[in-house]
Amino acid sequence: MNTIDSFAKQMVPVDALIPRLVNKRRVAQPVYTRRVVTIAGLKTAKTRFLPVSHEGHGIETYVDKLELLGKTRAEFISRKLKGIERRAHMGLFRELVEQRSGDGWQQFFAAKFDKECTIPDSLCIACWNCSLFGGLEAGKGATFSRIRYFDTYSVEDAADCIAMEGGEEGMGIGNQVYEDVNKARGAETYHLYEYVKAGTRFPFITIIESPTLLDVAGYLHAVRRADEHGYGKYSANHGKFDTRFLVVATGYPRFSVLDMLQWADEGTLESRFAKREVYFDDLNGSVALFGDEVEALAGKLAEAFDEYYRALG
Repeated sequence: MNTIDSFAKQMVPVDALIPRLVNKRRVAQPVYTRRVVTIAGLKTAKTRFLPVSHEGHGIETYVDKLELLGKTRAEFISRKLKGIERRAHMGLFRELVEQRSGDGWQQFFAAKFDKECTIPDSLCIACWNCSLFGGLEAGKGATFSRIRYFDTYSVEDAADCIAMEGGEEGMGIGNQVYEDVNKARGAETYHLYEYVKAGTRFPFITIIESPTLLDVAGYLHAVRRADEHGYGKYSANHGKFDTRFLVVATGYPRFSVLDMLQWADEGTLESRFAKREVYFDDLNGSVALFGDEVEALAGKLAEAFDEYYRALG
């Protein structure tokens, strides 16, 4: 049995994703197991990126920053990561449905999950997407997220990786969101914003609880879609990334994002993974995939989704 087959054998059966009837409503809340998958990697900005967790200050917007491990670093909060990747995952889900059903995803969702899907206002809480990312509807039921994100921070110091007032590049200039196009443009129609420069690196760790093979393969594809959509503010034009997955492994990591930052500062981050010098806690014996093995795992998306599609009936 090769490593990828050994990894797949430790996944939860896809039947766990089939919605159950709870209070006369279908709910995609699988029975939890102790199985866990960890995905760790490195995201590199390839365009301007504006990570913010606030509405800005007047006509100026600033990158979130944090003093950490001897540097001022750009902060990339987990909520932003999860929000964009959830939508990318749903887009992937809908496309896979249409490839197999031949009909629009709306009809399929209404038939299989009892309601149409409108993110984020009207979640079915019965589908694969809601099972993985969770869904809440006040007074109508809930599912809890099985995917866990962690805040991350730039490898580079803010002085080197953020375009800011007083810096060589200066702050960016954009149109106000509320600009009245019928009025002549002037100083009052523009705002200033800091941004993270292309080439800035952010190590990340994501954990999936009670993982199916479909969850893991789907996540790998969703991240690539999210990278092209863009993260953060003005993501239609900014925040594009290139993601390198360094490891996908069963079990909990014996390292954190902070460790990855320290390794990056030392210049040993990628070599530690290439040499398989990272470890995971798994009572069943961790199975870790690196490099081309991760890409081969992503290649199992179609067969994993076909199994889910058939199980839905």
